Amino acid sequence: MKKVILVLTVVIVGYFVNLKFVEVAYSLGFAELKKEAVLINSEKMKVKCHSYALGWFDEIKLENKFQACVNEHEANGYKVVDSSST
Repeated sequence: MKKVILVLTVVIVGYFVNLKFVEVAYSLGFAELKKEAVLINSEKMKVKCHSYALGWFDEIKLENKFQACVNEHEANGYKVVDSSST
């Protein structure tokens, strides 16, 4: 029984330490960026363009690379059917 209580206490304390770490990290400029687009052509072939970064990053550079991928596929006849961003 003592082991269960000890493990539960460690998990709870770890959760709160992680929560405070994430809060401090985001206040210092640490961030997460996730973008994804699904494109489809007339032959029902699908492609995905995605961009993901965690940490300190150049958002404009990532956005440009993502948009270049989408533009390249649209030039080849694909249409965006789904897009998500967080």
